[in-house]
Amino acid sequence: MRDLTDLLRRILSSVEPSQEETEGAQRSHRYLRDILVTGNMESIIRDHFLSGSYPRATAIRPLDDVDIIFVVDPGHWKTPSVGAFPDPGAVLQTFKRALQWRYPETELRVQRRSIRLQMWHLNVDVVPALSADGRGSERLLIPDAENDGWIRSAPKIHGALATEINQRQGELFKPLVKLLKTWNRGAPEELRFKSFCVETIAARLFASARLRSLQTGLVQFFDFVCYIGGGPCEYSWGGDRGMSLRFGNCVVPDTAEGMNVAASVTRQGRECFLRRAAASRKRILQAEQARTWNEAERKIEQAFGSHLRELGW
Repeated sequence: MRDLTDLLRRILSSVEPSQEETEGAQRSHRYLRDILVTGNMESIIRDHFLSGSYPRATAIRPLDDVDIIFVVDPGHWKTPSVGAFPDPGAVLQTFKRALQWRYPETELRVQRRSIRLQMWHLNVDVVPALSADGRGSERLLIPDAENDGWIRSAPKIHGALATEINQRQGELFKPLVKLLKTWNRGAPEELRFKSFCVETIAARLFASARLRSLQTGLVQFFDFVCYIGGGPCEYSWGGDRGMSLRFGNCVVPDTAEGMNVAASVTRQGRECFLRRAAASRKRILQAEQARTWNEAERKIEQAFGSHLRELGW
């Protein structure tokens, strides 16, 4: 069997956020966090930290958005709308006004769960949150202005779990997730799975399945996706890890709170994801048996998609 490590490491090098992107993101988020915890906001904000793929070290290029969680004191807002919790729209408007005062020249947009600052090099999503248990910031409630409520989230737990799996799997899990996100970008944008959904499938799978190498990890992931989608598979999985991609039953539970992160997957998106997983599994197995290096390289490009060349691979 041909060792594909060098080829896969080349892909990882091409999608790794550049030093310029990383340093720009660091400057922007540190300045925002420092300047927002001042004035009236200082008494409102209890904690703040980065969220998303950037702090989990699973982000790929372009590094064009960063999420920052601000845990707040709910007692600042006097009129609750959902039980003992304040109106999510009012909380978002408080943050919008605070950001407008501090960033008068930056375009702001109120979103369903955050305020987006559209900077020239980066989008920063400022996400207000409440402590779900009133004690800490591991389990949170974040606003859902569209439904006038709050939804559960646990970004710190996601990050800790990703690090724990990565350490237990010989530092292979996070690079594998980056490869899978790169592969996912090969689908048409309107059919593409959310990257967090892809990462969640991988986390639930490799929390128990052994990850021996990047190339076997790719085959395992694609084969498992075929299995939970009801298709033929190469491995005996013995269990679906609580997930399903069968028609009419797309379920991928969040690793911390159990929310279905595949709830928005469309029928066409599901079919595209399963079809590409089966085809990519075949191409990687063919690359492992390739007689020449050039043939292996072609099979890898076919497995990931032509967008690899756009990434400078």
